[in-house]
Amino acid sequence: MRKQRYSLNIHITTLFMALVTFVSVTLIGINYFNSHHLLTETAKRLSRDDALVLESAFQRKIGPILTALDFMSTSSSIDSHDNPGKNVDFWAALKLTFQKNKNLVALFYGNDDGDFTLVRSLATNADRERFNAPEKAALMVNSTRASGLNAFYFYDGAYREVGRNKFNDNKFDPRIRPWYKNAEDDGATRITQPYEFFFLKKPGVTLSKLAFNKNSVVGADFTLESLSNQIAGMGHSPSTRIVLFDNQFKVLAHHNIEVDQTIDQTLANGVFSAIMNRSSSQMIYETVTKNGEDWSVTLTPVSLNKGTRLLLAEATPQSELLTELISIRDQQISIAIILMILCTTAVWLLAGRLTLPLKELVKQTGNISRFDFRKTRYEKSAIREVANLTDAIELMEHTLYDLFNLLRETAKNDDFSLLAKTITKQSFIITKAETIVLYVKDEHSSHYQVEASHAIIPFKLDLDELLSTTAWIDTALNKGETVHLNREENALARYRDSLYNSDLYFFPLQNRNKELVGMLVLGYERSITPEQFEKHDFLRELLSFAELAKENIDRIDQQKEMLSVFVELIAAAIDKKSPHTANHCQRVPKLTEMLVQAAAEDQDYFPFFSMSKSQWEELHLASWLHDCGKVTTPDHVIDKGTKLETVYDRIHEIRMRFEVLKLDAEIDYWRELCNGGNEIQLKQELMEKHRVLDNEFNFIAQCNTGQQRMDDEALSKLQTIAKRQWTRTLNDDLGISLTEQSRRGATAKLPVQENLLSDKQEHKILWGPEDKHNDDWKSEFVLQPGELKNNRGELYNLSISRGTLNDEERFIINDHIIQTIEMIDCLPFPAHLKGVPEIVGGHHERIDGGGYPRGIKSSELSVQARVMAVADIFEALTSRERPYKKAHSLEETTRIMTDMAIGGHLDPKLFLLFLEQNLDEIYAHEFLSQKSSDPSLKQENIVRLRNYIKTLA
Repeated sequence: MRKQRYSLNIHITTLFMALVTFVSVTLIGINYFNSHHLLTETAKRLSRDDALVLESAFQRKIGPILTALDFMSTSSSIDSHDNPGKNVDFWAALKLTFQKNKNLVALFYGNDDGDFTLVRSLATNADRERFNAPEKAALMVNSTRASGLNAFYFYDGAYREVGRNKFNDNKFDPRIRPWYKNAEDDGATRITQPYEFFFLKKPGVTLSKLAFNKNSVVGADFTLESLSNQIAGMGHSPSTRIVLFDNQFKVLAHHNIEVDQTIDQTLANGVFSAIMNRSSSQMIYETVTKNGEDWSVTLTPVSLNKGTRLLLAEATPQSELLTELISIRDQQISIAIILMILCTTAVWLLAGRLTLPLKELVKQTGNISRFDFRKTRYEKSAIREVANLTDAIELMEHTLYDLFNLLRETAKNDDFSLLAKTITKQSFIITKAETIVLYVKDEHSSHYQVEASHAIIPFKLDLDELLSTTAWIDTALNKGETVHLNREENALARYRDSLYNSDLYFFPLQNRNKELVGMLVLGYERSITPEQFEKHDFLRELLSFAELAKENIDRIDQQKEMLSVFVELIAAAIDKKSPHTANHCQRVPKLTEMLVQAAAEDQDYFPFFSMSKSQWEELHLASWLHDCGKVTTPDHVIDKGTKLETVYDRIHEIRMRFEVLKLDAEIDYWRELCNGGNEIQLKQELMEKHRVLDNEFNFIAQCNTGQQRMDDEALSKLQTIAKRQWTRTLNDDLGISLTEQSRRGATAKLPVQENLLSDKQEHKILWGPEDKHNDDWKSEFVLQPGELKNNRGELYNLSISRGTLNDEERFIINDHIIQTIEMIDCLPFPAHLKGVPEIVGGHHERIDGGGYPRGIKSSELSVQARVMAVADIFEALTSRERPYKKAHSLEETTRIMTDMAIGGHLDPKLFLLFLEQNLDEIYAHEFLSQKSSDPSLKQENIVRLRNYIKTLA
């Protein structure tokens, strides 16, 4: 079973989480359980605080009553129990005490004789109904005697008597009441134990004090209702239950007690059952469980004064008692979780940071195994062992990257100068030598030349001199050995003043035949370190690839040079076929490259056009091969200077016929003269015939030159002359080739009369099976051959309307571009030269699509092809005089070509650029006798072109 593996940062983070979780849970648990043990003290403290609150509230409530008792104990009004109405001021003072203390029930005083007077406030109708008091009664005074008198006096708010009742049914004796007995001669106020007031049915206590006269006791009845209200606000939680007992555990007040039977039964069966009927001067604490819930129950004494004590019982659910503690615990847990998340995130990021170098190492080693070298900077780790491993793998990966990068450069580079710079740069990266120079041996002079240098410290030694004066170094290098020279060695003694290196290393470069073709010189400013010396082995391997690369590049360069020379030889041979077109194939490339360079640098008309190195090579070959098809064009057609010219000018045959006619006329003259004719008349006739024949021949000779256009009148005259007959007496089948014999018709019987000018059957040359015809073409061309390969008919050729070429010969001339395309298409061009056929085949096309051989428009033509069209026409127009045309001046040429550009023949932008860059004058200065043109005429042509280009926008 495969073992599951996880990332290191997962292990680190998991371990951290486990430890932090354990510590957090332990600390939170200890804190919670320790706090839970404080529950008892907390419950006791809360009960003690509540008891103090009750005591304080009681003391605060009875404060005015104590004042009132002090006032009463010193007043003389308590000495008399008769006629209460005379003590109005005394009652007014007591009435104020009632108003300020709602829990005061009554104020009274009694004496040792058993007399008793009680003052009660009648604040409500219920109080008045209870004592049968008048409606306006606000104060009641009840005065009793030991003798049985029981009198009731009622006063309104102005202390006017509004009624009285007297009875003789008194049985109340104050002297036997606890409050009376408790009064002692110490000036202190005594409080009785709580009891239920007779009239109010409410629990209360009585406060009493010995009067100043020593025979009376003053007192006040005070309900415990205020303490009951105080209890209602004491609950420490919504569920806290509170009961206030007297010493006999009679309930004085309670809070949150649901009474469904009697209060005693409820308490006996409820949470207070554990503390019922237990008496202690100290607080009692118990834990009670009811209905599955734990309660903290306390019984706390509440001292009203030194002799009076109440019991406060409280029961609170522990869960609510610990609400704050639980809240703190939850906060701690929440904070712990948040901190754990933050710390875990921080640990995760830190672990990721720590493990990133390891991940990168895994990734990079994976790349190395896939030979995907990137030479990236590895993430450095703070862990020493990881950092050392990173450095080792980084060095290995970078070394392999440099090696394979050089291999790729070697494989794809066809320029050794660029490769040499790469070698010196890589040598510096590998060895960190301060001086690195790559020398190449010239194969002709055998001298060493600097090919590339990467030197911080210059190397000024003459390498040829060093090798010539120290033969053993040259011998060792030719053997393929690396030579090490120290500055102090004798071999370098004469160079020490110009030598700034402490150590020099010479690495030989040899070809496959083990011949020394170059060397790499390394110079170190200080003594070489062991680490640097170890890199020399890798450098030797690096140079071994460089040796192969140099040899391959040299062979490629030699092949390219041979191809270029061969192409130029073909062009030169084509030019030499005809003295009239000499140097055309050599001048067009020069002119083409000039205009292409201008277009590549132009930002107005050709902002997106540029040329790469391979495209320049492509253009060079195309421009030199643009007329290579002319090798198939007959010379006599190329150089045809007259209409009747073939391999010779047949005007001489026609001249001889005229000579024959003139001779026949002279023979006729002599014959007629011998027959007795008039000599003078015959002489005049002979001279007239000779004059007519001379004029007719002169006309035919003029037609033959093709300098004038043949109009209808000239053609009619030519037809008339052609019908003149002459006598042939010799067989014209004799002495001719088999080819010509095959073209002839039936042989005429001699002698035969023939027209002076004739189009014979043998003049019509048909296309033979050996001739290349449109059936063999690999492409579709608009240029189509006629029915005949050539027509040498005399009348047919002399009738040519313009120039010297007939339709068949013009096709042969134009056919050179088709032959060029056919020849170029047969060449196996490499990928970077695939554009050569398009450039070559497009230089006779027109911008408007009316050109040949394919009849394509400018959108299908490359800039290079359109440039060559301009160069080809410019060279042809400005070249020296030819048999069929005269040489044009620069002004004539620019005017003609401007018309051609506006007429859709040439690219107007290219020709405008041609003129604006003065390429016509640059070309003329180098190749033509006329060095410049008229600036005004040239500017006129430029303006015409600019205006025309604006119409195209």
